Amino acid sequence: MRRGGRWLVACTRGALCALAMLTAPTALWAQSTAPSVPLERRVSMQFRDISLREALDRVMAVAQVRISYSAELLPLDRSVRGTFDSVTVGALLVALLKDVAVVPVVSGRDQVVLAPVRDERAMRATPPPRTAGTAELDRVVVTGSVAGAAQRPLTIALSVIDGRDVGHAEVHDISSALSVAVPGLWAWEQSPASLIARYGSIRGASSFGANYPKIYVDGLATANPLLVTQFDPESVQRIEVIRGPQGAALYGADAISGVVNIVTRHEGVDAGAPRVRMRSSAGYASSDYSSSAVFAQDHRLTFGIGSSLRTAQFGLGLGSLGAFYTGAASHSVQASAGGRLIGARTVVTGTARLVSGSVGTTVNPLLVNSTVATAAHAGGAAARRDDAQSLQAYTVGATVKYAASDRWTHTLVAGVDGYVLSNVANDFTPFPSSTDSALRAARGAADRTTLRVSSVARLGRVERLALSLTFAAEHSALRQEAPVIQLGRAGMHQAAVVGLARAVGPMGSTAATQVDWVTDAGFTTQADVAWRDRWFLSAGLRLERNSGYVIAARSNLLPMIGGAWVREFGDVTLKLRTAFGHGIRAPRNAVRETMFGMMNAKAVVRSLAPEEQSGVEGGIDLLLGHVATLQVTRFGQLASGLIQQVIIPDSTSATANQPPSQLSLQYQNVGSIGNHGWELQATVRQGRLAGAVSLATVDSRVRSLAAGYTGDLRPGDRVLGVPGRTAGASATWSGVRWKAVVGVSRAFDWIEYDRLSLAAAYVGFDRATVPLYGADLRGYWRTYAGRTRLRGSVSRAFGRGASLVLTGENLLNFQRGEPDNVTIVPGRTITTGARLSFY
Repeated sequence: MRRGGRWLVACTRGALCALAMLTAPTALWAQSTAPSVPLERRVSMQFRDISLREALDRVMAVAQVRISYSAELLPLDRSVRGTFDSVTVGALLVALLKDVAVVPVVSGRDQVVLAPVRDERAMRATPPPRTAGTAELDRVVVTGSVAGAAQRPLTIALSVIDGRDVGHAEVHDISSALSVAVPGLWAWEQSPASLIARYGSIRGASSFGANYPKIYVDGLATANPLLVTQFDPESVQRIEVIRGPQGAALYGADAISGVVNIVTRHEGVDAGAPRVRMRSSAGYASSDYSSSAVFAQDHRLTFGIGSSLRTAQFGLGLGSLGAFYTGAASHSVQASAGGRLIGARTVVTGTARLVSGSVGTTVNPLLVNSTVATAAHAGGAAARRDDAQSLQAYTVGATVKYAASDRWTHTLVAGVDGYVLSNVANDFTPFPSSTDSALRAARGAADRTTLRVSSVARLGRVERLALSLTFAAEHSALRQEAPVIQLGRAGMHQAAVVGLARAVGPMGSTAATQVDWVTDAGFTTQADVAWRDRWFLSAGLRLERNSGYVIAARSNLLPMIGGAWVREFGDVTLKLRTAFGHGIRAPRNAVRETMFGMMNAKAVVRSLAPEEQSGVEGGIDLLLGHVATLQVTRFGQLASGLIQQVIIPDSTSATANQPPSQLSLQYQNVGSIGNHGWELQATVRQGRLAGAVSLATVDSRVRSLAAGYTGDLRPGDRVLGVPGRTAGASATWSGVRWKAVVGVSRAFDWIEYDRLSLAAAYVGFDRATVPLYGADLRGYWRTYAGRTRLRGSVSRAFGRGASLVLTGENLLNFQRGEPDNVTIVPGRTITTGARLSFY
């Protein structure tokens, strides 16, 4: 067994070394001619707006030195530029680390440590690395450009969430991370009884029941963004968010409301990162619908190997929550892996993740009476549903970045993302899914392959006139597989207009599986002009051909244009920006067809239009030295063709003397929706204290109705489920050994269905006395005021790499009321845990 293990380790090291030889020939040459003292080795290098992290990686590859540092001490995302001709490694590091309180120290034949400055006066004179101010504009981001660029010339509003911040706050779900830190993007608190995320607003409405941003994991598009609900904070470097359709010119179909890019960590263990990280927590959650508090636990392990030039990471997470109402226990398993190889001009990164989740589904206790009555009406079908919801999702991909010169950078991204879904509730209709098994039959699978090739040319000089040209070609193929549901005569069923068969038989039974392919190909060109590093202009155009339309593939042009002006006034930096964008979403996509059923080209839906959105944003960024930032944005967007599942009477259930006794769901275009509002985001950092505030207001209203629309909306109505205001705030106090984090968020004032009343009315619909479609549904609208989410954590460090953590979720103990009056979430949850790191 030991011999086999040694053989495997030896083979793995040999493979890594062989690949490193292919990717870093210049680095091998530098090693053979370099002096023995690492800081005296001479190199010639050119940097043009790359991150400090990447610059250090290139120095290590060329000079064949190992550089160790603490990521907490360096502004690794800061943009660097410059030309260095035959300079020593020591002089180069001093230039790169200007204004950073570290000094390079030789620690071995080929080892350099970036040690913190010990002189207190120097420490006070040097700004901390993780500061607000100019550093925010100079950091390098990968969203909004295909090869990474400084945030300074971006003409759009971009929000960046640091992975260390969500890790210290013990945040594991994407809804909490986004709702607190990103204005204009609101994700409802996810009930553990559901495996599907629900977004209330992304600058208003971009769909009905399928309102979501396009989500990437390390540049790979996910097949179904609503299934990305949790992440391991230990594996996340940062989360970058674009709001609005301005990102569609780069990211194509489905990016009509925004883009979220989750960037994972790829750190070498000799760069200051621990080899092993362990996090374990356990506690109890209160519930008004359980006889006692329910047990909650979460355990995560991360293991890293390799040097700064060749790294590999592996992670495993396990979590569970007891039945906060009868049968609604949930379990999850997450596994991840990643690696990185760095050469003198080439960086190769790989990413893999696997998520498995299950929820034991039973009847919602608020709907027991309605569900029992519905089951009895259906002919004695059991009210309790024993089939558990389940989800398996995965991502596998790689990125190759090649810097041919300081002017040209080429990037290749390839990978696949997929999932298998079973028995997941469809909660995107007016009726709660517990009232009818037909609404709890969402199941299927999808796999999305992505191949993207891009080249970026940087010409001119940033101090004068600079031009950046981007050329990108992308192709993706989505394979969807879902069963055809056969429904009985009693209760609600999907109508044939959405491509699902009807037949007499048990409710919720399934027949043959249908397979569907959707392909998307796009070519993007973009030009970015900078004059005197003060005036910036960006214009892009994407030609895209998508087969996700009802009849045949269509080609579309997706434009984007924007401008920005940046000026420094001493320690104050002012940025003015504006941008226009247009995005489109085809009717057939994984979200809609998995949750709602396959869409066939039947005569009734031949005219179903795609969902489109275009709009303008303008804003001001104010940066006050290294202390505070303020970002204010005004946006105005027009969405058209938004698709809604409309409830209609089923004419086949009518007789000569009786009106229809059944209901059906039909896809219909609503018309045009106007989304207008304001966004504010502010941060402050002073000494040991740091704080952040986000605020957004949005007015999302129906402007006009499409021909043939028979739903309950009318011109002038507010769009259902979109909060009028959302707010979030967080505060962090960092001591020598103690750290405390508090976060609060709230949505205010939205209109949604009274699902409790609808569930009761649904039971008696066959008596033809209760209207439940068209304008009659307006009588079930109600206004929701919202509830405040409050969370906090306190940690105490013991020596190097060990700490204890106390975390509280939902401290105000609200358990229902968002986004409707039937959704139940666990109450106050208190957990204690420990973090251990081994170096």
